[in-house]
Amino acid sequence: MAEERKAATSALSSPPSHDPASLHANRNRLSFTNGGGSVSETAFAGRIGGNQEFVADDEELLKRQPDAAPISTIQDALRLDGFRNIELWRMAIIEGWGTFLLISCLGAGASGLTMLGPSTSQFAATLYAAAFNVIGLTLFIFSAAPASGGHLNPTITIATFFAGLCTLPRAILYVVAQCFGAIIGGYWLKLGLGDVSFPAGVIPGCTVDPTLVSPGQLFVLEYLFSQALIFTAFGVGLDPRQGKVFGPALSPVLVGFTLGFGTLASSLAKPGYTGISFNSARCLGLMVAKGDMQYHYVHWLAASSAAILNGLFYHFAPPYVRGKPRSAVVGVGTGV
Repeated sequence: MAEERKAATSALSSPPSHDPASLHANRNRLSFTNGGGSVSETAFAGRIGGNQEFVADDEELLKRQPDAAPISTIQDALRLDGFRNIELWRMAIIEGWGTFLLISCLGAGASGLTMLGPSTSQFAATLYAAAFNVIGLTLFIFSAAPASGGHLNPTITIATFFAGLCTLPRAILYVVAQCFGAIIGGYWLKLGLGDVSFPAGVIPGCTVDPTLVSPGQLFVLEYLFSQALIFTAFGVGLDPRQGKVFGPALSPVLVGFTLGFGTLASSLAKPGYTGISFNSARCLGLMVAKGDMQYHYVHWLAASSAAILNGLFYHFAPPYVRGKPRSAVVGVGTGV
């Protein structure tokens, strides 16, 4: 116990880097005690985006927790002490505000795409949508990441929780704030656009043609693309060690491209299917404002199932073992 406390103290008192956000990161490292135990969680849930630190430079931390996740046990992840920490509430508010702005802006673009004339092909509209998603998500991640981690998406938050990268209090506060922000964004967009808001009744990435797509088919497609995007997002940005591979400034761009890739791959997959939702809060906000909740439960069920399975893989087959890449430890390519 004494060694663990010493190691935790060392991790918390590690010297700040010259990174512009390092002071913010060290100041906002969250810690709380209960029954003699201690849980520490960095301000950057999932460690994605912007100028943040990736919490992977402390070799002692890597030895104790090979995946550099601040939450080491299920009991620590489920502890409710975090609800009393004001910093978590502040970061949740930032997540809600960022989600409100993101959904409003991307929703306006999606609504405009549904009004393109017959001269615009479906493929061209899909390219426009992918570009909106890449540019919009990248910029918003850069903006929100230094303060909250830049999730802006319940699927990402749920995935980081099941991967052991954030606690239950953070996950709950973030998801609630994201949903609340998305609903406000949906109504705000409707207030500004009026009847022009998705005039054909189709919300790209949310509603489908029920005569061509069944709930079961929607689940299969949503699960497939959500799993692929979560896997890719973890690979290019959410795993803490990717800071050394891509650098913290490139990861948000790559995560934005994962959404663009998902949009391109899914939008043309099946007649009647308008593309992946991935961000359940987006569909919640836009569909509530539109007054059409068609199959919305499938969006949550599919994305959450993908997030849970990703967490299982992350724990049982972690990409890093004893602080080194798994391929280096198991001897991939050497016949070992």
